[in-house]
Amino acid sequence: MVVRFDDISDESKLWIYQSNRPFKDELINSLEKKISQFLSSWTSHGSELNSAFTIKYNFFLFIALDENNSNATGCSIDKLMSFIKMLEKEYGLRLLDRFDISYRKGSDIIIDRLNDFKKKVLTKEVNENTIVFNNLIKFKKDMTQNWELCAKDSWHQQLFK
Repeated sequence: MVVRFDDISDESKLWIYQSNRPFKDELINSLEKKISQFLSSWTSHGSELNSAFTIKYNFFLFIALDENNSNATGCSIDKLMSFIKMLEKEYGLRLLDRFDISYRKGSDIIIDRLNDFKKKVLTKEVNENTIVFNNLIKFKKDMTQNWELCAKDSWHQQLFK
């Protein structure tokens, strides 16, 4: 069952897929339809999964799973990964590449390859106070305090040493 993202439990498991380029309005419309269809039929050993999704800042796809009624299993997570890979192929996106680093530069969101981000650290174009996106958070409740934060407060801090 698909519910509104705001209505799903804050304890829900969370996956964040970051795009290498911004989603345009027509792409968002198409993605929303496909994601809704997928989540409506997403099951675990025949049990319906209570899930939700949202797209933030035209770059980030969040999928949340409330495991209070039914847990995700290896097979259901594999189905999700296959679906995300299908979206990548169909729309020419990178959604699974962990070498894409996202951060804020003023009000803009920048996506750099890891090596480019490291170069910007060396030239001080980015620093420990740069706002980065920690896409490794695991629960919806972590979005408010642990997703957008200073690099010194996230896993990114290791790139400044």
